[in-house]
Amino acid sequence: MTFHHKIIALDLQNAKVENFYHWCSTNDFIKANATKDFIRYRIVEQNEDNPMRFMFIINDYFFGTAQKNDFRTIDIPIYVKEEFIEQCIPIQLNEIELYRSVLIDWIFNNNRTNAKTGIELLAFQKYKDDFEDMIHPHFTSCVTCVEVLELGFTLRDFFSPFNDKFKTILEEFKMHYTGGGYLNRVKLSRIYILEKYIMGFSFQMENEPIHHFHLNMNFEDMLYDYIQPFKFDQVNEITLDEVLDKINAVGLEQLTALERKVLTENK
Repeated sequence: MTFHHKIIALDLQNAKVENFYHWCSTNDFIKANATKDFIRYRIVEQNEDNPMRFMFIINDYFFGTAQKNDFRTIDIPIYVKEEFIEQCIPIQLNEIELYRSVLIDWIFNNNRTNAKTGIELLAFQKYKDDFEDMIHPHFTSCVTCVEVLELGFTLRDFFSPFNDKFKTILEEFKMHYTGGGYLNRVKLSRIYILEKYIMGFSFQMENEPIHHFHLNMNFEDMLYDYIQPFKFDQVNEITLDEVLDKINAVGLEQLTALERKVLTENK
């Protein structure tokens, strides 16, 4: 499978279909026609009360969306999470011993990016099924999972009592397990890396087999802080030479309505 690991963000506020397709014709960030058609649909069929504001894409796959009324919250569908959690075979620390100290530092500073480590670790990742057998291979194949239970970190190491996302993790364990002492009994078991970000963590109650996945509390903020979104609300000035170059490259049938208008007006 060909990878394009760079996460891109699309700002759909006041977006125009013609501008979006013109952007697609000038770069190769999105190659899949199905993805282009879905974005076009989202631009045209917006919810007037709470329209989609941002869309996040990697390797031709739109993995996260954010609505205008709560745009700092990114929705990653549960079926996408379920596949990479199920399909990624965790990398054991003894396989990547040289990265142990780097990972420890990154776990404690999970609001930072680490592109070099992210790219290098992906080469070690294996999956239960071949890409052709996965439902969402374009996303799952970009995820790296590392088993870190032996590091001995607990929920206390992530203690953030005023953070709603931390409270959600704590409440989940209270709901499933009795006995109290969750901050010390809940262990960090796995980390999940997407591109240069720690996307999420799995936590495990001591002596229990189930891994509970949660997004990194800083993941959403990092996507907004580190990625400059592409916008499609400005009218693009298209020249006749650009239209002719596109015809030579991909044919007349691939022209957008705006490009056809430029061609007609300059005949």
